[in-house]
Amino acid sequence: MGPSGTRDTASVRRRYFALAVAVGLAATLALAVTIGPHSSAAPSAQKAAARTATARTATTQAVSAATPVPGNPAAKAAAEAALAGNPAADAPPPQPLDSHATKTPLTRIVQYHGYQVTVPGSWPVYDLAADPSQCVLFNVHAVYLGTPGSAQDCPATALGHTESLFIQAVSPASAPSSAVVLPGTSATLPQKAALPAAATAAAAVSHMLQVEVSVAGVLVTAAYGANETQIRTILAGATQTGTASGSSASTTAAVSGPSATQGVLSSGSELVTGQAGTAQAAPVKAAAAQQAAPAAATARVSGLTGSGLGFDTCTVPSAATMTSWLSSPYRVAATYLGGMNWACSYGNFTPAWVRKVAAEGWRFAPLWVGRQAPCTNVPFVAKINPSQAAAEGQSEAKSAVAAARAFGFGPGTPVYFDMEGYQTGQSACTRAVLNFLGGWTRGLHAAGYVSGVYSSASSGITDLAHQYGNAGYPRPDDIWIADWNSEPVLTDHAVPNGDWANHQRLHQYAGPHNETWGGATVNMDSDAADGLVAGLPAVPVLHGPNENAAPSELRVAPGQTARVRLTLQGVPNTPVTVRWQAAAPKGLTVSPSAGNVDLWPSMALSVGLTLAPSKSLAARRYSLPITVTAGGKPVADSFVLVSVVPAGRTLPPAHPLVLYAADKTSMSAAVAIAAALALPLSDVTGSYSRAWTATAGGKALVLAVGQPAADALYFNVCGWANPAKRKAGSTPFYYPGAPQRQSPGRNYFELSDTPTAAGTAQLTTQLTQYALGGTLPEHQTVPAAPTLACLGSPNVPVR
Repeated sequence: MGPSGTRDTASVRRRYFALAVAVGLAATLALAVTIGPHSSAAPSAQKAAARTATARTATTQAVSAATPVPGNPAAKAAAEAALAGNPAADAPPPQPLDSHATKTPLTRIVQYHGYQVTVPGSWPVYDLAADPSQCVLFNVHAVYLGTPGSAQDCPATALGHTESLFIQAVSPASAPSSAVVLPGTSATLPQKAALPAAATAAAAVSHMLQVEVSVAGVLVTAAYGANETQIRTILAGATQTGTASGSSASTTAAVSGPSATQGVLSSGSELVTGQAGTAQAAPVKAAAAQQAAPAAATARVSGLTGSGLGFDTCTVPSAATMTSWLSSPYRVAATYLGGMNWACSYGNFTPAWVRKVAAEGWRFAPLWVGRQAPCTNVPFVAKINPSQAAAEGQSEAKSAVAAARAFGFGPGTPVYFDMEGYQTGQSACTRAVLNFLGGWTRGLHAAGYVSGVYSSASSGITDLAHQYGNAGYPRPDDIWIADWNSEPVLTDHAVPNGDWANHQRLHQYAGPHNETWGGATVNMDSDAADGLVAGLPAVPVLHGPNENAAPSELRVAPGQTARVRLTLQGVPNTPVTVRWQAAAPKGLTVSPSAGNVDLWPSMALSVGLTLAPSKSLAARRYSLPITVTAGGKPVADSFVLVSVVPAGRTLPPAHPLVLYAADKTSMSAAVAIAAALALPLSDVTGSYSRAWTATAGGKALVLAVGQPAADALYFNVCGWANPAKRKAGSTPFYYPGAPQRQSPGRNYFELSDTPTAAGTAQLTTQLTQYALGGTLPEHQTVPAAPTLACLGSPNVPVR
């Protein structure tokens, strides 16, 4: 996603429940978040400049290194960077290429893997073997040779298609089914040749032609914009220079440096050769071809309500980066399914990627970048035909559903159409957009999918909001508001508070910038979500017995004893013979400390454990893991957090912690948990004003214990007095999508509420155990969403 045209403005963590939470959206909801010190923003202009400076483009003897090669992406990148830095500016129109005929060869001959093609001399050539970080982009004239790296240095946004080539080694088994397969020793696709039906359908969806050149063992992806004739002419002029293994010349990377083979031909052409590669699965597949995805891509991922912070970038990071980013506050990632105006390549994005990343707890916001508004200023994009708008919208929906199914997104999944910003005040354009998006919604609903629309607050979202009360208009189920106001709120001036108010909104609140988490850097836009996303209803857990140690938090004085009861309940598929063992730290004796049991599904084992810290054991908190194994492999675990402290003494936490309750029942639970942890009673509060101050300050981790406390900090429906003098229905607070060891920053609190008092106490125990000891049990309690109820009291005694 890009600038929206004119606008007004750790392993235990992976097992966590957080993103199964459905979060309430109030009609008057206002949520503000400070990301915290880990966020390192960098203007996209700096990224574009760095990318241009490091690009390995082909050079010639006739052009000095200091002279930009005409047609390289420098000018466009600079324009895009300026636009990204100023969301209120209109996108620049396409700029003509400077011919520089006296400095640049008229044509450039590119050789790769025995395949030779002639392209305009102004097109840069990128050798992906020499620079795996180079981003494959189809909105600039260029040639890409080889397989993209797993860490492409892509911008957060790239839109549109223009004439460009991507040539990579491929085996027949991995080529997309929609590719045109050239027979025998042929490397040429005749310009006037009729294409197979599958290729024609794929090209209509993606504005790409894919050609498998069997004799050279390459797949050629040829993107086009307004000049399909030029790309067909280039493909028609291709030749074969040898077998797939190539000659010595064709395995030398002329694009990688001055030592490579290159030369200006007598015809005014430059010879550029790329490194030969091994056959890889094609990372770029047209949407129509994706219908033939492997059977392994089962549709287990489906739609559900997701709340929290998210990010979007042009092509998904590697699975390793997604794992590293579990240390971030983000848990929702945008995933582009394709579309004729999506300028990036799929790269890491595969059904296997979806399954792996979903299993870690990530949620997805699938996007489709199809035809744009007739009055858009975004360059190089295919536009809606006003007379065919509704039909085109339904056609786009059909293609998007095919892609979603291929990647493993099942029925009920939301798919968001990316309608970039467009000029306002043009009734014919507005009508075309609305008809198109109405067709999009009808098409998705017919296929059993959920309709979403991403657009600028001041164009697409405004126009949709005007139709909200129109019973005859098929409005989208969810909206994704692009409004770069730097506030992760879910209200917007363009949308009345009562519209799309039932967990139906996402908000892109910041444009392109860099963030680094877990050592991995991504250029991204920032989002806040309280709407439909896609994911697994529950993150899979190990198959093993249900294990519980109670109490899981307790205090005991040195030289004294305490009792814990371990319970194992057999479940279906549980290994029959299991072993449990308590790994007590030095100075803490557990008796018995281990045992073996034959545990059938209908059986339960209950064992009383005696904990005895030595008299000399230092006063502190100790984690006691109790692990169940079968065949030498762990199948379940639980933890007891033991606070060893003399009677009458307390153990302040390493990082400030506040338990806030706004009703008597929740307060009783908070006080009991504080006592079991030997926390000072001053760490518990029933004062709304104090809880507000602590949450806003960001130094203490504030746990909202129970529904009244959660509702008050999230909505303040009651309108309780607060230090910021906010009115009823509005707070600046948000909560992260993962358990916390300490406060993540200003304006964050942690949700600790379930529908039952017992569940709330259990959840609070789990969250305090993680905050103080860093451990979570295998089976966690799921928190409930805040509601619009006015419950509790602004001041509850601590007792």
